[in-house]
Amino acid sequence: MRLPSRRPGVILPAVLFILVLVGLLGAMFAFRVNADLAATQARACQVQCRLAAEAGVERVKLLLRTSRLEMDRWFHNPDELHRVLVWSPEADSSRWGTTEELGDAVTAYRFSIVADDPLDDEEYIRIGITDESAKLNLNEATEAQLLMLVRAAVSGDESIDPQAIVDAILDWRDNDATPHGEAADTEGPYYESLDPPYRVKNGPFSTVEELLLVKGVSGQVLYGEDWDRNGLLSPNEDDGPESFPPDNADGVLNRGLYPYLTVLSYEDNVSNDRRPRIYLLGDENVVREQLAELFTDEAIISYIINVTRAQGPGTGPGTGDSQGGANTESGSNPSGPNPPGGPAPNTGNTPAPGGDKSESRQQRRQRPPEDEQPPSDTPTDEAPPSDEPPPADEGDEVADSPEAGAEPEPEPESDDASPPAGPIQTPASLLLARTIGGEVRESPIGTEHLAVLLDRTTTVPPEQRQLKGLINVNTAPRLVLETIEALSDTQIDAIVSVRDALDAATKATPAWLVTQDIVDLETLEKIAPKITARGQQFTIEALGYADHIGMVTRLQVVVDMIGPVAQTVYYRDLSGLGGNFPIRERDAERLRAR
Repeated sequence: MRLPSRRPGVILPAVLFILVLVGLLGAMFAFRVNADLAATQARACQVQCRLAAEAGVERVKLLLRTSRLEMDRWFHNPDELHRVLVWSPEADSSRWGTTEELGDAVTAYRFSIVADDPLDDEEYIRIGITDESAKLNLNEATEAQLLMLVRAAVSGDESIDPQAIVDAILDWRDNDATPHGEAADTEGPYYESLDPPYRVKNGPFSTVEELLLVKGVSGQVLYGEDWDRNGLLSPNEDDGPESFPPDNADGVLNRGLYPYLTVLSYEDNVSNDRRPRIYLLGDENVVREQLAELFTDEAIISYIINVTRAQGPGTGPGTGDSQGGANTESGSNPSGPNPPGGPAPNTGNTPAPGGDKSESRQQRRQRPPEDEQPPSDTPTDEAPPSDEPPPADEGDEVADSPEAGAEPEPEPESDDASPPAGPIQTPASLLLARTIGGEVRESPIGTEHLAVLLDRTTTVPPEQRQLKGLINVNTAPRLVLETIEALSDTQIDAIVSVRDALDAATKATPAWLVTQDIVDLETLEKIAPKITARGQQFTIEALGYADHIGMVTRLQVVVDMIGPVAQTVYYRDLSGLGGNFPIRERDAERLRAR
């Protein structure tokens, strides 16, 4: 029997095709599993970094609870706040919370608390936190103070009018519909014409970033060249038009307005140990009894009582009188204290950071806008027109001339007039001679009593529980110090150079400005209602990072110390801006030794 002929085989190729297809499916599945596993590991690492950053925030809260007045513990403290080990599976738990190094090959999660170094704008960072009173309060600042900061922020850009920006800021925060500037377009109609439209707030700023809603305030004005907000001059911030952000490649970091402004600064009207302050203008018997707890010298107590009684109760700062009331014209809180700073002093030749190096501080303040400059051909020796009537001839009768034998009008007081009789605006006034009952009385209070006087006594009524917008002379950068009226450039230089070497006890009150021979008593009397030596709200910038792979989470948290309790009032994840900080072990040279 003849068998049928065999056809060419098709089974083997089909089997091979199926095996290849199964292999591809297996490879794809394995790749997907590996990808999901890597994503899960990355997500787990990200969570660990965030928890490490939050551990840093909690560490600072604990530090503030016990050592808020010990500035050296939180202002720059690498030993407690830098490269702190949160967790490592390869290290004993007794090593957690230390700064012990484990090597790059060891899995380790750490945190560092970073902040701007006020002595440097390009290269160094600080390991610590920033108190909000080191900044100018956006809701309390005067027009002159805002103009100083805006001019520094837009220096070199002639297309931006600083005064127009300040006018828009004032119109945004005030409660009326009357424009400040000549353009008259910084109230409701301008914002309603935008696409999409929105309303002018006509109220205080809630955040500094809210400035971006104000006419004329762009990201470049608010952040300058420092868009990653790390206070360091990164390569992309000094390369001109080659990459974002826009910069002028001059080797100097323009930081804009952001690092110098806050909306959260205030302090309770209590002493450093949280006791109610002695209201010097209160009931005489009560004040005398309270002062006896501070001073054993009866002459000091009697002098304080006599000076404050000469002023009279209810006429001190915060009561609405012409000398001590708040500046409501600038949009500040009418029930609060005088806003800090004011018109800039007419002294000094040192340019401010970020400003034109060829211009002095005085020139930048006093220079009017270009459209207000007088023409160069205006004669300078021509007398200005006068509204006064021409002098009468000898034979003419003058209606207002005194009769013969009448008492002449008293001459105005000269520069060497007697000491004032009151009112006093600050306890610092008590160290100066005063006129009491027509008699000049030298003060028996010495500078050794000044710290106690500034800490434990006040001229602000006790019902005014919060003092808003005070500037901390211990921590404020130079540009913010320049906004304080009556401080010269020489005095500001001395403040910046001296304060780092002082201990926390010395810097507990602004009295060190006098005891260190930086300002005289007359100057302290002028600036005391506008300054402080402590902070109550603090910005914590916490970096949590995986030391073995370099992943970083960046948190910005602002806490308000309600007594010993740190209440979070602002929380933001800034990881999207990058963690470009010198926090690795090899970056130790980027931390300034103090």
